Parts: sequence; structure tokens; C-alpha cells
Amino acid sequence: MSDATGSAATTTAAASPGRPVPSRVWRGAATGVVVLAGVAVVLAGGSSIAAFVPFSGGAVLVATIWALRRPGGWGPTALLVVQLLAATVPWGVPDSALDWALAAAAATAVLATHLSLALLAAWPVRADLPRATLARWVGQGAALTLVGVVAALGGALATRTPVSWGPVVGTLALVALSALAWTVSLTARRR
Repeated sequence: MSDATGSAATTTAAASPGRPVPSRVWRGAATGVVVLAGVAVVLAGGSSIAAFVPFSGGAVLVATIWALRRPGGWGPTALLVVQLLAATVPWGVPDSALDWALAAAAATAVLATHLSLALLAAWPVRADLPRATLARWVGQGAALTLVGVVAALGGALATRTPVSWGPVVGTLALVALSALAWTVSLTARRR
């Protein structure tokens, strides 16, 4: 082993502490997230109109297979569009806390699909995933989930308050989301 190879290996090991996650493990987890997110979207959309589930389920299944076979192609875009349609077509305007929770769950599932497919497209098939990359990926997913929860709480609060309070609730929701985005950006800079 030459000195250049040895120093490069030492630099890589120092940059990402811990053993990398094997390809089959992280790819299986990312694939599982995409599949479970699709199920969540179909169930969230189907809770409004149950007869819509076979149509949306079939469309999400076909688009999921396409997206997972070629995560770097047009399949992921098609899957995201199909998931958005499956989640929004059967719904009206959310008017209860449950409606807002389902909308937030569907939106979070679509974002989780995007994150997972982006990871699958960005890393080579047989490449192990560094722990630092996994930590960033999980952190971004958690931040997006938190944004969904805050948005659902803001929507549910706006639904339950008198009309005159609408601008106040909207302003508070925007302030909360801005504070969350600022906190996430500070955390990302520290890494």
C-alpha cells in the first residue's frame, strides 16, 4: 500500500466516524420508506372517499415500482405527482383537527419519498453510506416531519378559532415555521 493511499484512507476514516452503513441495509431502509410513504398517502386520501383507494393504490403502486427501478430518472417525479394527486383529489378544505393531521401526514410522506429517492439516486448502488451522511439524512427527515406537525397544528388552530383571529394565527404559524427553519439552518452549519 502506498503512502498516498494510506493517508487518503486515514482522512476518510477521520471525516466519518464509525463504520459506514452497508449498501444493502441503507438501500433497503430507503426503499421501505418509499413503500410505507406510498401506503400512508393512499390511506390518508382514502379516508375521505374509500372508493378512491383502488384507483390511487394502483397508480401509486405502478409509480413506486417505476421510481424504485430507476431512482435517477423520471420515475421519482411521476411518483411524487401521483402521491400528491392521491392525497389531494378526494379531499376538500380541511375543517377539523383530524383533517389537518391527515393532510400533514400525507405531506410528510411525500417529502419522505423525495428524500429517500434523492438518496437512492445520489449514491451508487453498491456504495456504503457514511454515518455522517446518514445522520444528515435522518436530521433532514426529522426536521421536515416537525415542519409538518407545526403546519398541521397551525391549520387546526386556525380552523377552530373565530375568523377575526385568522391573521394572528397565520402570523404565529409563519413565525413558528421561520424559527424552525432558522434553527435547522444553524444546526446544519455546525456539522
